[in-house]
Amino acid sequence: MPDTPLDARFDAPHASRRPLYRDQAGREGLEAELVSRLTAGLEPESVRRTLVRALDGERSSVVTLVCLLDASGSITAVRELVDEITARTDEDSRAGDSLVRDRADELTRLFVEHEAGCAIVAELLRARSITAAAVDDPLGDVDELIAAWARHFDAAVVRSEEASVALHSLGSAALLERATAETVALLDGWGLLGRERRVLQIGCGIGRFERALAPRVAEAHGVDVSPGMLRAAERRCAGLRNVRLARTTGKDLRGWGDASLDLVYAVETFPYVTLRGALAASYVAEAARVLAPGGTLVVCGWSLHDDASVDGAALARLTTAHGLRPLSAGERRLSLSDALVWAYVKGQ
Repeated sequence: MPDTPLDARFDAPHASRRPLYRDQAGREGLEAELVSRLTAGLEPESVRRTLVRALDGERSSVVTLVCLLDASGSITAVRELVDEITARTDEDSRAGDSLVRDRADELTRLFVEHEAGCAIVAELLRARSITAAAVDDPLGDVDELIAAWARHFDAAVVRSEEASVALHSLGSAALLERATAETVALLDGWGLLGRERRVLQIGCGIGRFERALAPRVAEAHGVDVSPGMLRAAERRCAGLRNVRLARTTGKDLRGWGDASLDLVYAVETFPYVTLRGALAASYVAEAARVLAPGGTLVVCGWSLHDDASVDGAALARLTTAHGLRPLSAGERRLSLSDALVWAYVKGQ
């Protein structure tokens, strides 16, 4: 794979390029009728739409549960909603698409198996909303913004290491491991890993990727603003000699020289950074600086917009200004995460 031209690796038929979920526009006939019956009258409308996307197969069940918890703010409300969907599915005797029933069953199963984790996720979502509201001022002090998120993640990692870095893990070590492995497989499928490669993660959290990548790369670096996250990462990566973890200012990648890395990546970190446009611009510039010619920047999740056109326009402005060329633009390539994935290569 590494001998294949970089553009060809991103364009070639690959499992990660197939649609992970059915497009809502493809829903028709009995499936559409069943989804409509199962979600009819559910309120608020945002919750009903979330369930429609799940039962359509457009969104994974784990992400659906996070969205429901975020929209309702209550584990009790989500329990009642899941119970209602379960009851409607059991009572519906008319012919329907078995895939819809399977999706409803999976949603129920995940909630039942991970109800305690869902309760933790609900707590973290409430805490995140409070922090976001406290720093919701485009002209506010950048250092206070960074400090506020550092405090948020210091507290979150104590509550649940798994949920603190990936709400869609539902606090489960097994689900987090699956999500991590899926992202690693994506990077590997793109030919971005190798025993000679030097890689750095922006927002390394508890070190799950550094631990996973250590056997696959020459050097695995990670930075974070949260001391609590870094302590967890250091524990997980203890004994891995090619792992380097460091606390960042939240503004730059000082400590890494020009053209010193082959891959810079961020997994659902930029949605916090893009709350201040200047910070996002700084990190893209820094990524371009530390990447060697031919090196790659991979961003899993740019903002909370969940809109490929909006995020793509913002990324295009920043990456073009720093000599980064697009390879993969705003595609959903991960089954356990709803994040859009972007990839850019530094010109040679």
